Amino acid sequence: MIRTLIFGAIAGYVGKKLYDEGKLTEFRDDLVARYNQARSDLEDRKHEGASTATPAAVAATTANTPTAPLVS
Repeated sequence: MIRTLIFGAIAGYVGKKLYDEGKLTEFRDDLVARYNQARSDLEDRKHEGASTATPAAVAATTANTPTAPLVS
């Protein structure tokens, strides 16, 4: 546990130094671009899924299921 705390402190110190020197801007820009791409892909899937599921299609699939229990 002590090793983890020491490693975390060192990583935090080095990360802050790199951030203050401006060396992490490419990394940040890449993360922001990936996040925005993923968010737009999810929105596209959400809108695509909503347009394909029509009430008639849902009603047709539920009409084929038996409502009474099977008695043997």
